Amino acid sequence: MATSAKRRPERGPADLSTMMMRNVPPHNREAEQSVLGGVLLKPALLDKLVSELRRIDFYDPRHQLVWEAMASLWRENKPVDLVTLADALSGAGNLEKAGGAVYLAELSTSTISAANALHHVGIMREMAKRRGWLDIGRRIIETAYDATLDPQVFVDYTARVVEGVLKDRVSTAGETPAEFLREYFEYLEQLGMDGGFMVPTPYSGLNNLVKGFGQEELIVLAARPGEGKTALALNIVAHAARSGYPVGVFSLEMGKFALTSRFFSTGAEVDAQSFRDGTFTDAEMSRLYAMAQDFQHWPVSFYDQPWCRPSDIWATCRRWKRERNIRLAVIDYLQLVTPEERMRSREQEVSGISRALKCLAKELQIPVLLLAQVNREVEKRTVKRITKADLRESGAIEQDADIILLIQPPEAGAENAEVVRTWLTVDKSRSSRTGRIKVGFDRAFMKFEEE
Repeated sequence: MATSAKRRPERGPADLSTMMMRNVPPHNREAEQSVLGGVLLKPALLDKLVSELRRIDFYDPRHQLVWEAMASLWRENKPVDLVTLADALSGAGNLEKAGGAVYLAELSTSTISAANALHHVGIMREMAKRRGWLDIGRRIIETAYDATLDPQVFVDYTARVVEGVLKDRVSTAGETPAEFLREYFEYLEQLGMDGGFMVPTPYSGLNNLVKGFGQEELIVLAARPGEGKTALALNIVAHAARSGYPVGVFSLEMGKFALTSRFFSTGAEVDAQSFRDGTFTDAEMSRLYAMAQDFQHWPVSFYDQPWCRPSDIWATCRRWKRERNIRLAVIDYLQLVTPEERMRSREQEVSGISRALKCLAKELQIPVLLLAQVNREVEKRTVKRITKADLRESGAIEQDADIILLIQPPEAGAENAEVVRTWLTVDKSRSSRTGRIKVGFDRAFMKFEEE
């Protein structure tokens, strides 16, 4: 007969060391027995445990089968006792695999009280976590033995694995609806409280179309060179930061001083040309110092190294997410991101970069705003309106993007106007509307305003 979990001390580090020498994964069978026996004594425990425990949290295969049968009965709103449990296991052809009716009875009789079941759940989950770590370690070692693997790919893979450990995401198994529905409804409740985790833009017309930038979304902002895509992106960054949303900015073309000048030009209303030679009036300097008082408190992080691979972006964003809880990442711009490895075609390289950034948005549950250039073929057209098909190396970008924003070229003859009036087009949106809003680009102050 199995002994009660209460009659044995909990396993400590010495026990874990013994397990390692014997090549036995960390586990505590008595804790598992106590949890299952506690449920038989007090089935109401399932109201809490079903959302907290998974099959893989149990090490003993018998206990996995028993737990699945208990959870199934609970979901069907059926009583959970020795008779119904044995019947459910028998109906699935698992009764003998689960130890038989005698073992089920032992689970019940060997557990003195259900009072400690929740505590023993903690012991089980800790052991399951450690088993997950061992599995991860084995996968890393196996990967390291692959002589054909690019070293940087291995480093990136290892970084992802370590980040998963830090987040206690050690399970390699998929989740069933029953396992994640409670979390889903918590998500729905949160939608109503904060607008669905949306990061708003400074433009009400754009917000009406796409409802802001949502978590897990890859937003591509494209334009011809010199049409203001960086300026528009920084306008969005400034609005987000002032609204309290931490932002991470990857500038592969401009350094942090040049970026700061852009922010200061817009915020302090100082002509961008003045930052080329540092010639400012007293009034302008006064506004710059006032802007500095505001800017120093912005929750913005900058990465301005010219050579940047998707793995660099990924690792940096993970750190920013963990340390600063960034809500938006901005990358300026796609064609300057260095591929992880050289491919046979530029389109394949861009495809790999685009896919990696989409996966980043999904993993960190943040929107990623990715700037991109359009093809030069636009210049040959009489009417220079651009579409998503004009994105350079467009196939993968168009497929991966959740939202595609395009800054339309100004009308002929209006390129050098003090305020360039044009349209911002939503040419693709997976979950909202497409459309356009009229904007004016003030080149002096690097500012887009809705008209």
